[in-house]
Amino acid sequence: MHEKQRVANMAVEVLARQAGARAERTGEPLEGALKGVLETEAGRQLEELRDGPHCDEKAQQWQEDLAPERAKERRSQARQEELNRTRLIAWESFMQAELRELELRKAGQLARQLGDPLPGESPAAVLRLVSEDRRQAEEGLVALMSSGKVFYKNVEELSEEDMPGRVAANRLRTTWLKERRDRWLAHG
Repeated sequence: MHEKQRVANMAVEVLARQAGARAERTGEPLEGALKGVLETEAGRQLEELRDGPHCDEKAQQWQEDLAPERAKERRSQARQEELNRTRLIAWESFMQAELRELELRKAGQLARQLGDPLPGESPAAVLRLVSEDRRQAEEGLVALMSSGKVFYKNVEELSEEDMPGRVAANRLRTTWLKERRDRWLAHG
């Protein structure tokens, strides 16, 4: 590379060297070898340099500017990879908690949380609640909330987009249980 050489000229020289080496190695004509080089990823990148927006820049300046640009790209890629790892860890943790919660529900968690029926509550209604919660847990169903409505989905079908709906449904269940406990304390 000469001091005043342009990026396009540098790319042409490299393409010519690669085509020459390929022609020598394979015995094909230089034109065919150049075509073969241009079909490779490296050849496409050199072609882009030759014809792209930096083609008229001085090669030395372009190379000096390239290092910080590549470092910035690597940092950005590393940040994105870290975000992806963090999301994956959060998702795996979320799913483990969901599966633990299902096991607790199968084992009668709601019955322990509810305790005895409150004055005015039907024991049969409490039993139905407990039974329905256990049945849903055994089927792998979890509650989600969207637009103020509760619906159910199999835990195996959950996606990251369902996390807010699960959190909202859990918050609703927790609030209901706390309000019920407060009513019990008020009567006790």
